Amino acid sequence: MNARLIAITQIIFAILTTSFVTDCKKEYKGDDPEYFKKIEESQAYLKARIKDSYEISDLSNTKEEAVYRFLEAVQNEQTDRYIFTKEEYINIFLPNTLDENTLSTTMPLEQAWKFTDMRRYIALESLQNLFKKHKKQKFKIETLTWREEVRQLKALKGHRVGNLTISFGNEKATLEEVRLVVEHRGKFKVCVIGT
Repeated sequence: MNARLIAITQIIFAILTTSFVTDCKKEYKGDDPEYFKKIEESQAYLKARIKDSYEISDLSNTKEEAVYRFLEAVQNEQTDRYIFTKEEYINIFLPNTLDENTLSTTMPLEQAWKFTDMRRYIALESLQNLFKKHKKQKFKIETLTWREEVRQLKALKGHRVGNLTISFGNEKATLEEVRLVVEHRGKFKVCVIGT
């Protein structure tokens, strides 16, 4: 059953990715000056939002707590809690990653958000399916490791998840969906998820 679910999720991801890439190719017309103008406008928008301090909702005291609270929210069908909102992602995360060779440096902002939103949707669907399988069961984080390098992203720090395993009683599940926890002024929040 689990292998079938993974296969279905991968098929959906492939279809959505193909659709997105096709959409990008339609919008990108080689050396189209209008396309590059949109990228420049997006970068100017992001540069104007670079600050030393931001207000971020639903922060946690530790990286581990941020991951736990996010997973707990997904389990409780509150998928927009304890993860960067669209506004936080666009107005806080992307400005601080402008020099990091991210989506926002190669495509207009609307397109970058479409791609991010698609990745989030697929990751959330995968997590929700796992939690539906274990409805009303409490989960426990068994393993949570972090990659060594902490990414300094202007006013933010990016902590990349290494290994994440949770358990429901005796059954364990390895999660690859939670990718990045952001730190700002000693507080933490899940920012990037994907598959």
